[in-house]
Amino acid sequence: MSHSLAEVQLEFANALRYQNSGEHCDIVSDHFTDEQRIQIYRNNFVISLSEVLAATYPLTEMLVGEECFQQMARQHVLTNPSTSGDVSGYGELFEQTIQAFPAVIEAAPYLAEVALYEWKKDSLVRCVSESKVDQRPLAGLADVPPEQQGALVFHLKDSITLINSSYTIIALEHAIYQQQLDGLDINQPEFGVLIRAENSQIESHHLNEQCHQLLREFQSGQMLAAIDPSLLQHLNAVMALNVISGFSINAELET
Repeated sequence: MSHSLAEVQLEFANALRYQNSGEHCDIVSDHFTDEQRIQIYRNNFVISLSEVLAATYPLTEMLVGEECFQQMARQHVLTNPSTSGDVSGYGELFEQTIQAFPAVIEAAPYLAEVALYEWKKDSLVRCVSESKVDQRPLAGLADVPPEQQGALVFHLKDSITLINSSYTIIALEHAIYQQQLDGLDINQPEFGVLIRAENSQIESHHLNEQCHQLLREFQSGQMLAAIDPSLLQHLNAVMALNVISGFSINAELET
C-alpha cells in the first residue's frame, strides 16, 4: 500500500524518536535491515541535536560533565524534537528536561535555572531589534517641561533581558570562567540584566533589587508618576546601563 509523503515523513519522524520501527518507513533494505538503517538515522539525529544543545548550554554541560549532559540531551531530543530544518534556535525548555532527572537536581538544585539563564542568553543573540518610530531620543529630555515630566514613559531596548533567579547564576558564571569559586554562595537570590552589545556579545550585569524593579516598571509601560518614588532614586544608575532606547509622553497627561 502506498503512502502519501506526509504520512511517510510522520512515520520517519516517529521512528527517529523510537515511537515507531523502521519497517513502517518504506526503507529499502539490502545488507542492512530497515531497523539497522533507521538506527543509523537515529544516532545521527540525536548526535546532531545534542551538539546544538551543547553549544547553547556550555555552562550547564561544564557543571555536570559531558556524560551526564549527553544523557539529558538525548532525553530532550527524543521528547522535544526540532520542528524546523533550521536548528539554530533549537533547545527551548531544556530546563524542564533537566528537572526530569531527580538525581541531577538533588546534586545541583540550581542547574535548571542555569539552563534557563543560558537559553535567555541564546535567545537574546537571535532577537531581531525593531525600530521604534513612536519614541523620542533621550537627548530630547531636556525639552520636556516640568509639568509633563510625570507623564514620561521610558522604553527599554529590545536587546536586553531581565534576570530574576533564586540563585546567584550570574556570579556563578563569572566565578567559573575566572576560576574563582572560593567563597561563592550560590544559594542567594540574584537580580540582573543581559545586554546584547553591538558585536552581538552578551554582557551580564548584577543589579540591586530596586534597579531591577524600576526596569520592570519601565518594561510594563508605567509613566514616572505611577512609579514608587523610592525606585526613581535609582534612575541615574539605570540610565548608566544604556538599556533605555527612548521615551514618550503619556497622552492622557500630556495636555
